[in-house]
Amino acid sequence: MKFAGFRNNARKSEKDFTRERKVGFVPLVLLIFNMVRKSSQLEIDEFRERFMPESALATSYTKQSFSKARQKIRPEAFVTLNDVYIRTFYADHDYKTHKGFRMFAMDGCVLEVPNTAQTQRQYGYVTNKMKNFKLARALSSHLYDVENRLAVSTTIGRYDTNERVLAKANIEKMLTLIPETSPYETVVLFDRGYPSIEFIHYLMQRRVHFVMRVSTWFCKEIMQTQTMDEIAQLRITKERAKELRKQRTPVPEGTVLPIRVVKLPLSTGETELLITDLREDKLSQAEMGDIYFKRWGIETHFKALKYQFEVENFSGETPTAIEQDFHATTLLSNMASVIEQDALEEVQAQNSGRKYEEYKINHNILVGKLKNKLVEVILEDDDEKRSAIYRRLLHELTRNIVPVIKGRTHPRKTRPGANKYAKNKRRPL
Repeated sequence: MKFAGFRNNARKSEKDFTRERKVGFVPLVLLIFNMVRKSSQLEIDEFRERFMPESALATSYTKQSFSKARQKIRPEAFVTLNDVYIRTFYADHDYKTHKGFRMFAMDGCVLEVPNTAQTQRQYGYVTNKMKNFKLARALSSHLYDVENRLAVSTTIGRYDTNERVLAKANIEKMLTLIPETSPYETVVLFDRGYPSIEFIHYLMQRRVHFVMRVSTWFCKEIMQTQTMDEIAQLRITKERAKELRKQRTPVPEGTVLPIRVVKLPLSTGETELLITDLREDKLSQAEMGDIYFKRWGIETHFKALKYQFEVENFSGETPTAIEQDFHATTLLSNMASVIEQDALEEVQAQNSGRKYEEYKINHNILVGKLKNKLVEVILEDDDEKRSAIYRRLLHELTRNIVPVIKGRTHPRKTRPGANKYAKNKRRPL
């Protein structure tokens, strides 16, 4: 991607960033990218002192100037950077798959955004019984590669948006980012908030395989299944065709959607109900539970975004600032995942003689180390020096590993903990 073209597409007006400024286009983008989580003025001063020392000594730069300047950058600039990163990652087909499938999970995440009249209008809000009580909230949707731990596509929209609408936007983006020549097929895992006949028809039309958890009352054909693994024929009746037309998805009456229904007994005594378009020769009944369990990866992704990357700790109150921070954090989390995999490969290559068979990088340490380090790597022009900085970062990460102990369970806490600042939940930033 050429820099001049990126800058032209990223700025809101062709008049923006045409003159020499105290903080130009590139430093401004990197400052937003560098997780501005503390006081904005502190972050600005620390950034300039570290990466622009001569300018920092000669001039001052206020948070008001930063807030004004960032309004000239379209949030889509960070979407573009993430698209380039994702497209490059999948270009050579050298990535993790599961049984020959790219394994994705789709889910939505409610975000707490600054509570202003503008954000309430832009994103919507929640209320309670108190008179005139409103809290601004936004809804984000994530298409997440659970094997490679990458957010392939993310969207942010109104709190009251239908999750299937955002999911379709993510799927359409994914189809443009991954080469059609790829030897692997795509499977997307969905929870119970997504099933609808219209959405299933859409996925089949787009040739995107799916595994969905559904309720028994989802449709009568599924309720009528008798065995633990069988094909149900979802027929588009006159009533269903009418409803689909209302949803602007005309499907001829009499159309049949063959859906495989798999029932999995759980340890709680309940039965989990999954539907898929994959036949048994591609995915057996025994494998279905393991496949769906992989959806848990997107839950850990949300946890990291909220509590380690502090995605809701926005550095501005305008929709532009909020969406810049959101998409910049998505890109940063993706880069962190790739760096983490590089560090893990070094850990596994070492003849350790350690107590446990499997280890992982301490994610809290990883996030903390990334601040400033990635900007340092990006700004370094010398290839050897850049590689040296990256190797030092990997070395630091390999020294901060924790064992993976399988089979552990933790009972759900019914009451909050006594300490607000628990020692095992220290902030990385």
